Amino acid sequence: MHIPQVREALSWVPIKVKPSFDGTELSVATGFFYQHHAGTFLITNYHVVNGRHPETGEILHRYGGCPDSLVLGVATDAGDHKQTGARIVQWKWLTLRLFAGGDSKEPVWAEHPKHGGGFDVVAIRLSGIENTRITAANAESLDLERLRVCPSMEAFVLGYPRGMSGGGHFPIWKRATIATEPGFDLDGLPRFYIDTATREGMSGSPVYAQEVGYWLPEDETDERKAVIGKGRRFVGVYSGRLGAEDEFKAQLGIVWKESGLIALLEAVANRT
Repeated sequence: MHIPQVREALSWVPIKVKPSFDGTELSVATGFFYQHHAGTFLITNYHVVNGRHPETGEILHRYGGCPDSLVLGVATDAGDHKQTGARIVQWKWLTLRLFAGGDSKEPVWAEHPKHGGGFDVVAIRLSGIENTRITAANAESLDLERLRVCPSMEAFVLGYPRGMSGGGHFPIWKRATIATEPGFDLDGLPRFYIDTATREGMSGSPVYAQEVGYWLPEDETDERKAVIGKGRRFVGVYSGRLGAEDEFKAQLGIVWKESGLIALLEAVANRT
């Protein structure tokens, strides 16, 4: 019996997220875990947990529902296959309540300390990742590099377009290129654009830049310190497209910078 093996470590990073209300699934999105000195956090978009457009405030679901929970698809270890010795993966669906108990309706997520929901990323402190097969987006085991990110550089968005998966609930890898100067903020917000044909369901996806060949690390100018080979860097969180209502429009995706995510997590750390 052939047991397929995961060949890319990054495929263990994204998880499928199903925003739900009163047990009814409203949509499909993406999330991932990120490690910080304040703890381990589930990361996804603000509009995924809030159910509203981050700029207009309009309810996104066509029947007017806003989520009260997230159903998470989590990969766990089911032991070894008896004949091949291969590790067997089992997928569990866990429900995460989005509001504290009682009448307070206090959200469990944290928002950006300056931009709030205008920074379309939230963090939810969660423990137990070590008991799963999930890999955090910035885990040391991924051997990520401090690439100097530039326009035209290749990037990948890892998620679940229209709820699709690559088999076994593993993500789809959507290719992109960096479309703007990433050192500049857009509209006063820590974000940049990528050129890609992404689809709904990928909201909350991790985004990685990639360079293959001859490249310099961030802040290096000495050519003698160049690296030959493949390098990858986590660069941020995907949240949607410009012109998404028309497939023939700009096809630019929005990526919220890792620096903004770190600022959010630092604010959480300072409150605890």
